[in-house]
Amino acid sequence: MIWVWLLLAVLFLVLAQFPSQVVRFRIRFARWINWNWAADLLEDHFEAWVRFFRVLLLIIAAVFLIVAWREWYA
Repeated sequence: MIWVWLLLAVLFLVLAQFPSQVVRFRIRFARWINWNWAADLLEDHFEAWVRFFRVLLLIIAAVFLIVAWREWYA
């Protein structure tokens, strides 16, 4: 079971590289459905959203690594 936790941790570490593309996609999608207010909000705070998602993904990866470490030494 430890390998599943490690695999998930590595997956989230890899995903932490792509929040800027995800936020840009959200902006395009919001414009496509004519939610200009949402797209403007995302554009105005683009760097903060990217930073938020990166930190979130890194925290999730750290939790998975801690769970794997505790399982390894249990």
